[in-house]
Amino acid sequence: MNLADLQAELMDILRDPSVETRLMLWINDELLRLAYDFDLPGLRLRTPASLVVTTAAWQYNLTVATHASGFTFHKKLYRVTNALFETGMRINTDLNILDDIDPDHNETGTNVQRVAYELDLHNNAVLGIWPMANETLSLWFYRRPNFLDADNEIPEFPDAYHSSVLLPRVVLRAFRLWPELATEGGAGDSARAFAWWNARLHEGLYGNASAPGLLNALRKSRPVRARGPSAGMGLGGADRFSRWR
Repeated sequence: MNLADLQAELMDILRDPSVETRLMLWINDELLRLAYDFDLPGLRLRTPASLVVTTAAWQYNLTVATHASGFTFHKKLYRVTNALFETGMRINTDLNILDDIDPDHNETGTNVQRVAYELDLHNNAVLGIWPMANETLSLWFYRRPNFLDADNEIPEFPDAYHSSVLLPRVVLRAFRLWPELATEGGAGDSARAFAWWNARLHEGLYGNASAPGLLNALRKSRPVRARGPSAGMGLGGADRFSRWR
């Protein structure tokens, strides 16, 4: 369904013209929340963003990475390459790792050999590098979904789950704000209506006897992971760049 279809169906469900001006915002906000909660295949970068690093700093905000299509970082940096690690280097999710390697953060080199990143409560990501170097890193991550504001735009969310996951999320949001809204799940009975839409969302996520849920579909869509030592590690799995001090 496109944005116009989603809004029209929501109006049929909620039956209250006072919510119409809120629907676009609610749909986009729930899409953003779903992108936080689940690794949606359509938001996984297929071509990398670029981040220019220099010997002047060891930390960078990932939102400054540039992508040919204008995509911006949303979550989960999963691959980083450069001239030295063409297939990808090891990625840590704790900047303290780099503090242990270079406490003063003053070491420089020809290429970056190790990266780490952390997210704050607002999902802003900071990337740390070691050693500092003048080069461009290629980054793969999950990007933010595009904001829908035209009637013909389609959510970047699996089509099969627009009705069973996205719509119930918006309906439940509206129902929490205005419990008196009549819904097709139980008009005039707030408790029944809320329970009915919760059950519909549960089936959309986990499936039922006749159809698989979103979680099962996402598990099947995950890329096959290569076995063996990770890039940036020795054959025995030991970190090549760790230092004992």
